[in-house]
Amino acid sequence: MSLEVAMRTIDISTDVFAAIWALRQNGEESEDAILKRVLVDSNPETKNADHETQIVIGVYDARNDVRFPEGFGIQRTYKGVTYKAVAEGGNWRRLDNGEEFPTLNQLNCSIADGNENVWNGNWKYLDPNGRLRSINELRK
Repeated sequence: MSLEVAMRTIDISTDVFAAIWALRQNGEESEDAILKRVLVDSNPETKNADHETQIVIGVYDARNDVRFPEGFGIQRTYKGVTYKAVAEGGNWRRLDNGEEFPTLNQLNCSIADGNENVWNGNWKYLDPNGRLRSINELRK
């Protein structure tokens, strides 16, 4: 069984072409090989499996232009109970019961009574220093 890879043609300037080849490492014999290493293999947003590029999904909130990477954890406390969820495969998965929700609003409605703004500061994440921060800070 052979795997056919669709190739695309792009127009680039001589300067860009030279810059690509300046990045070449031993064993790389094409622009595609160079760019794959630079743009795909070394990018934390992507991973390489069986020569196919797969984008690590996580959850993307298009309305607020916020990308939550795969495995990103959030939490909120409601009526004295702390609820946690993680971004996985395009959904939010509640850690207490495993239920999945495609949006923050649907996740929030599974916990809190009535509608509320999920960006109001109730949902938090741990920053690299271990401090709880509002997800509202992630909006652009």
